[in-house]
Amino acid sequence: MSATAIAEGLERISHKWGWFLGLGILQIVLGVLALGDTVAVTVVSVIFLGWLLILSAILHVVHWFRGRERSFFLDLLSFILDLVVGIIFLTNPAAGAVTLTLVLAGFLVVGGLMRIFASFSFDIPHRVWAILNGVVAALLGILLWIHWPLSGLYFIGLAIGIELIFRGWAWVMLALGMRGFAHAV
Repeated sequence: MSATAIAEGLERISHKWGWFLGLGILQIVLGVLALGDTVAVTVVSVIFLGWLLILSAILHVVHWFRGRERSFFLDLLSFILDLVVGIIFLTNPAAGAVTLTLVLAGFLVVGGLMRIFASFSFDIPHRVWAILNGVVAALLGILLWIHWPLSGLYFIGLAIGIELIFRGWAWVMLALGMRGFAHAV
């Protein structure tokens, strides 16, 4: 996307900067509230994920009846997996959160180590940032693993709260930039 196209897009919506500011403030407030009770946010998010998996299982059944014979086995496998995991998440969200956190810890450790090794393998500019990113991801995964299963009860809610705060802050900064753009035009 060119700078001209971005400027034209900002010009079209710059008069609505207040809505973006309101959205950002709302997300910051929700993030702070989420940090106030990370266990409840974790449980609610696992229940929501359980319902999404049940919906996915239903969509797989619909896909079967549409006559896709080639992918029958994969649809059946996906249906069973989505249905079973969805039911587990709905009936025991704490166990689902603990399991998800352990899987996430593994992904963070492996992903972080892969980033570190890839950064040393290729001559990329400012490689220290990629290495630091890999180290932080791997250490976060190790910390989750060390404190597991307790970390499974609060980590998802903590991550959601932090994400909401930073996303809200990004919206606030965008709104303030749009306000300045609207006054300049």
